[in-house]
Formats: sequence, C-alpha cells, structure tokens
Amino acid sequence: MTKPQSIKLIDEDEIIEIAYDLFLEQAMDNLEPADQVIFALQFEECGAAEIVPLSQHWRDVIQPDFDLDTLSEVIIGLAQSDDDEIADIFARILISRHPAQSFHHILWKR
Repeated sequence: MTKPQSIKLIDEDEIIEIAYDLFLEQAMDNLEPADQVIFALQFEECGAAEIVPLSQHWRDVIQPDFDLDTLSEVIIGLAQSDDDEIADIFARILISRHPAQSFHHILWKR
C-alpha cells in the first residue's frame, strides 16, 4: 500500500499576489465609483493585503466537500500604518492554495 503524497500548497506570499491580481482585474466592475477613487488615491500609501483566518461567513457557504485546509481568505483594503489592522476593506477573497484546483470567490464592499 502506498502512502498518499502531501500536496505542496501555494505559499502565502504568492497567494496574496494572486488575490491582488484578481482584485485589480475585477475592481472597476464591482466597486462603487467613490471606492474606486479612494482606492486609486490612497492604495499606494495606505493599501494592504493580508491573509486572515477564514470568517464564519465562508464556513457557512462553502460546500462540505471543500477542504478548508487548502483555502485562504485574503482581505484587501486600507490601513493607517503598517502596524494597524485593515480598517476599510474593499474585498474579501476566498482562494484555493491547491496548485491543481483553481478556485476563488470575491465578496466586494457594498
């Protein structure tokens, strides 16, 4: 009997980059015009993206066959400084870290 091989998941830095690219591709179609302006003016100085623990919302909507250990939640928004939490969240992105199972879902600020 062979032992199942563990899959090497996409690392956290790369998953943040992927999530940010997805955010940029879809932001103009999904953010309110005022938020688009705020993002454009402040993101370079105050912008942040980070992985956070999966919120309960995702646990309620994810199908039972999803392996939560292969998913990450990335939030993208604005923080006052590098040490502050992201206060103004533009998007919450649920994304798969499994290299062969591409999946993402974005909840946009409304």
